[in-house]
Amino acid sequence: MTTINSNRITGLATGMDIDEMVTNMLTGEQSKIDKAEQKKQTQTWQQEIYRDVITDVKGLYDKYFTATSADYILGTKTFSTVSVKSYNSDVITATAGASAGNVNYKFKVTAMAEPAKLESDRIVKDDAISESESTININGKEITIAAGSKVSDLVKSINNTFTNGDVKASYSEMTGKLTIETKATGRDSKLEFDGELFTDLGMSTNGTGSVNGSNSYIEVYSSDGRTLVNTIEEKSNSFTIDDITYNITGRSDDLISMISTKDTQGTVDKMKEFIEEYNSMIDNIYGLVTEKKDSDYPPLTDAQKEEMSETEIEKWESKAKTGILRNDSELRRFLDDMKATLLGEIEGAWVSLNDIGITSVSDYNKPGQIALDEDKFKKALEENGDQVYKVVTGTLEKMKKVTYNYAGGSSSIFAKKAGIEKTATVVNNLFSEQIKKQEEYIKNLITKMEDKQEKLYLKFASLESSMNSLNSQMSYLTSSLS
Repeated sequence: MTTINSNRITGLATGMDIDEMVTNMLTGEQSKIDKAEQKKQTQTWQQEIYRDVITDVKGLYDKYFTATSADYILGTKTFSTVSVKSYNSDVITATAGASAGNVNYKFKVTAMAEPAKLESDRIVKDDAISESESTININGKEITIAAGSKVSDLVKSINNTFTNGDVKASYSEMTGKLTIETKATGRDSKLEFDGELFTDLGMSTNGTGSVNGSNSYIEVYSSDGRTLVNTIEEKSNSFTIDDITYNITGRSDDLISMISTKDTQGTVDKMKEFIEEYNSMIDNIYGLVTEKKDSDYPPLTDAQKEEMSETEIEKWESKAKTGILRNDSELRRFLDDMKATLLGEIEGAWVSLNDIGITSVSDYNKPGQIALDEDKFKKALEENGDQVYKVVTGTLEKMKKVTYNYAGGSSSIFAKKAGIEKTATVVNNLFSEQIKKQEEYIKNLITKMEDKQEKLYLKFASLESSMNSLNSQMSYLTSSLS
């Protein structure tokens, strides 16, 4: 209990234990302070538990619904049941999407797609490339070259002019050559130039003109290599045909076999992993809103903690935290919204989640959780991979929206209630405001108790003074009569 530092009488004249009497007389005030402290502790625990929930929900979002994550689950790659093997991956590789079919062909890469490019004669790195100030023009942009500039200065000037990287200059110390090229590849890419410097550097015979890039050119043959099936000409070295993305990294006069195989297990494992983490999150939150509070275990007061061991305190507080978020409205709504994502049809999909082996758990104690029939899901992938992709990703997109709305950022529902670390909401949230108000309330209660305490000691001091005076008179009378 809070005490006041002052010179207080000891009760020698009255024979009373004044400190104990004052303490007993302030029991009501101390009880109010203890209850207010317990309420503050409960609010602090509620905020801490809420932030753990935010971590779980945002963790699920970041891991599975963020495109840059290695575990991103919404891309076609996750639902691809086709794996394409290249027998010369230095020249060509392929990645199948969700609706890709089987392939068994031989490819001949005659040419790669190239950018529009200019290349100089050999230039000595530290030699001046311009004796006097001059200008050049590249794709309509004028660039000034100072007198005495070196090749490094030219490279810097060009790259600073094209900050978006549409045109890039580079110098190789190995070859001693300057290269200027477009970012885009293909026949439509163009590099227009003008300036005597281009002639001086051996890039042009007359200092003006334009160059174009070139397309990639690939011949596709039957699996035995005898029949030409198709010729492919693309402006890029990466292109998609029949939901298979091909990447060209070199050329070869040899025929290169590309053969696909079915592989559904990877997709099954990824879906199983997601469902397990999803169910764990839902189960934890459901437990928080349904567990009953044990009124026999309120937060401990400081006085109670002094009489207990650390182990006893930990066990007590573990029970005291139980049920403090029972029927929390925001957590309840989150569970309802997540459960709703499993309902309704998905546009473009003519199968349902149930059709592909994804259902709600039948146990009524596990509402909102998901069950996966692996065999049924695997069969659906093999037979209707594109439909599986549509219905699953359509459902997951709804989950993504809900998780973001509740825990995706500082404006989310949970952040406004409990706050997210390293954001402004860490102090600007409902629980922090409640805790701050409770601290002010406790401070006022302590001030009132201290005022009452001081008044009680003053009264006992007056009583002690009176008793001292009375004792002196009695002593005088006794001595007078003896």
